Amino acid sequence: MQVYVGVPPAPIAKKTRVLFVDDEPAILRVLQMGMRSMTGVWDMEFAASGEEALVLVEKSPFDVVVSDMRMPGMNGAQFLNQVWRMHPQTVRIVLSGYADLSEVVNCVGLTHQFLEKPCSLDDLKNCVKRVTAVKSQLPNDQISKLTASLKNLPSLPELYLEIADALQSPTASAERIAGIASKDPAIAAKLLQLSNSAFFGFSHKIATVEEAVQLLGAGVIQSLAMAVPLFSSFSRAKCPNFSIDQLWEHSIQAAFLSQRIVSDQLHDSHLAEQAFCAGLLHDLGKIILADGLAGEYAAVLKEAMETRIPLVDMERKRFQVTHAEVGAYLLALWGLPIPLVEAVANHHHPHHCGVHELCLAGVVHLANTLLHDQDPPSDLAASPVDADYLKLTGLERQFEIWRQESRGTSH
Repeated sequence: MQVYVGVPPAPIAKKTRVLFVDDEPAILRVLQMGMRSMTGVWDMEFAASGEEALVLVEKSPFDVVVSDMRMPGMNGAQFLNQVWRMHPQTVRIVLSGYADLSEVVNCVGLTHQFLEKPCSLDDLKNCVKRVTAVKSQLPNDQISKLTASLKNLPSLPELYLEIADALQSPTASAERIAGIASKDPAIAAKLLQLSNSAFFGFSHKIATVEEAVQLLGAGVIQSLAMAVPLFSSFSRAKCPNFSIDQLWEHSIQAAFLSQRIVSDQLHDSHLAEQAFCAGLLHDLGKIILADGLAGEYAAVLKEAMETRIPLVDMERKRFQVTHAEVGAYLLALWGLPIPLVEAVANHHHPHHCGVHELCLAGVVHLANTLLHDQDPPSDLAASPVDADYLKLTGLERQFEIWRQESRGTSH
């Protein structure tokens, strides 16, 4: 037995397992050479066909799979479908130079992100780094598998019926679809995933629902919705102690208040729209947990109510993660802009962003805290304000003014 004197060495970090699949030998060689710099942190395999890749996947799961779409024999969609069935926690990325609507239909739900060829090696590296970095914040394998396996999220039943009706209408407009999506976190998240996919070739990241729907267009959204289940409905009876109606109302209020804070403090209309979206999405992780782990999450909610311990603390105690990290992981998997992911991840502790000014995470945190202070969520104890963030930004006095105004006690 080896004996260490003093401080024992730190455990060796487990390498991220990444599989690259492409039937073009030249591209596979470029990937092998270009990814050499990552050998210290990634354990990489390279396969020249879907069949060859499937053999490797059957031997041992990968953290990330990057696959071409059009390959002879087993194509990318067929291969990724097998990966999804065997190892739903694997991050699935398509790297392809071809895309039409039929190909989008085959990939929606199977892939987390679509990157277009030619894609720079740095962009590909950064994509893999981002999703694995957020995944590392989820030590609970059950929740990691649950989140990565999701093809869509359930919506408020009434809004699901409304969006379904709109998508079946021959006169559906982008404005009507955007209006519905702007009221529902699940619908908004799915449309943002689609619009941020390189399938559609938009030159920049889309961070607002209105822009997502405008760029996609009503026709494309209708075509996709007819071919694959983009949206679904939440069953109110599924998770006792969880109210989808309260979450929906709180999300809407947080969206509007976040937008107002940015408008009043920063006078930036575009950032205000992003703040609205961040506020709408901030509690997305609760939907994932209530729908996917209904029994366990109902127990967490019950204990939080009985003990008056903040829900995020009870979530961490039971799952080792909170709804904030779960929601952020899904948004990162789906390729949403980093500021939105960070806002969702840090909406309880914005000082983790390390900034000294008002940021999206801080805005959502302030809105969330003020709303809970004004109207506590049922029998749950509200999380405290992040005092460190208030000090960093110099907003202590302003926050107290907002708090008094929200309580109707301002003079």
